Amino acid sequence: MNQNLRNQWTIVPKELPSILKNCSKCKEKKEFKNSEKFRVNANGSHLDVWLIFRCECCDTTYNLTVLERIDAGRVNKEEYNGFLSNSKDLAVKYGNDKEIFIKNKAEISQNRMEYQVIEKEMECTSNMEGIMEVELRVPAGFDLRLDALLVRKFSISRNHAKKWCENGLVRSNGKPLSHKSKVRDSMVLQILLENQASLTNS
Repeated sequence: MNQNLRNQWTIVPKELPSILKNCSKCKEKKEFKNSEKFRVNANGSHLDVWLIFRCECCDTTYNLTVLERIDAGRVNKEEYNGFLSNSKDLAVKYGNDKEIFIKNKAEISQNRMEYQVIEKEMECTSNMEGIMEVELRVPAGFDLRLDALLVRKFSISRNHAKKWCENGLVRSNGKPLSHKSKVRDSMVLQILLENQASLTNS
């Protein structure tokens, strides 16, 4: 990896969040998977939109409310067409929106959060010697802590990731980050490389 070039890490979830709920057919709690399809209902000037989930065992559906009784004129036209065409990007966006799960009182399955990190070098350079600059691309609503990402990318323990942060070796906009910080889309990390080996071996 060229340390003079800014690197980009793109977080790609392997699976969208599932919902745990009682299935009327299975008669027990099951995982309902995101079907990546929407149901749209226009009633006069009002619009309702649901994201459809399906039971992993029997295909029973559950509709997660995305928009409810909203003035149709307030909905972005491109997004409205996306709902009608079952846009995968919108299914990812709303299928990762924790606020929507909370509003629907839906229980998110913990058997998720598997993801991969795709790396590439960007054309812009970093003039800071001994510092790796990383621009993060994170899908909307994806919940990931900084220490978990550091563990994944550098093959270190959680304790070592915490130590890096406590010693100011991981920053954003020049400010040290907590190991509990949530990574955000377009965040740029500055990772000081010079003292990492001694901290990892200590």
